[in-house]
Amino acid sequence: MPGVLIMCHRFPSSRPEPGRRTFASLACAGALMLGTPLAAFAAEGPNLLTDDWQLSLGTFLINTEPTVTLNGETQTGSSVDFDDALGGGDATRVRLDGSWRMTDSGRHKLKMLAFAMNRDNTRSFDDEIEWGDATFPVGVDVKAEFKFSVVELAYEYEFLQRENYELGASFGVHYTSLEASLSGQAFVGDNTTTIDYENTGSVDLPLPVFGVSGLWRLPQNFWIGASAQYFALSIDEYDGSIQDYRVLLNWQPSKWLGVGLGYDMFKVDVDVEKDKFNGSLDWTYDGPMLFYSISF
Repeated sequence: MPGVLIMCHRFPSSRPEPGRRTFASLACAGALMLGTPLAAFAAEGPNLLTDDWQLSLGTFLINTEPTVTLNGETQTGSSVDFDDALGGGDATRVRLDGSWRMTDSGRHKLKMLAFAMNRDNTRSFDDEIEWGDATFPVGVDVKAEFKFSVVELAYEYEFLQRENYELGASFGVHYTSLEASLSGQAFVGDNTTTIDYENTGSVDLPLPVFGVSGLWRLPQNFWIGASAQYFALSIDEYDGSIQDYRVLLNWQPSKWLGVGLGYDMFKVDVDVEKDKFNGSLDWTYDGPMLFYSISF
């Protein structure tokens, strides 16, 4: 860690004006008082490559683009763009990330993340919407609601460790609980009379993921991390794929004080055949993250 060098020079025999002399003296005294704490503060920087615990809590500015199809018993549903139905735009949510190095070698790590989101809006559509066993006609006000929660738990093994970086491979479960609903005046059955109708498609997606990640030390207590996860699946009621890409820049000058910026993009494209959700989900969420972090 580079030190801090502070030099204070005496004034030459031709004395400067009193105001300038006083300002220079105060500046030099302040620098001498701050020099040692600043050097000590910089020396306290943790090592994210060896610390057992790393936690971050911050805001996630989510832009979500879900396209959902809910089939009924007698008809195939329309593909509903819930981003358009909900009025578009971003939503800010709290997000928690963490990791734990489980052994002295530092190669075995558990990682987790968690956040949730809920949005609703009422609007009319320019086309008929078939949702479940109902048809919402053109021009009718329809309330759309989309909510989800995400929890991921993964095991990671660092197969390459060096003084300034590490590379690892992981596998785990990306668990998403999702609900999408439409309600309003709709045709059901004979398509002659509208009635108050509401139908919610809900699904829990415990999808396995495999990935690779890397962590690099930069000068001045800066760190950069990146990860990619992917899994193509055809398991029981699910048929599709999941992808997740993330990059982070973190400044961690001390164990209990760190800030970072990041970007995360997650995409799932899956067909589901379950009692509470028979249809398809083409869903992407992405956005920047701003977080506070600790490492110890």
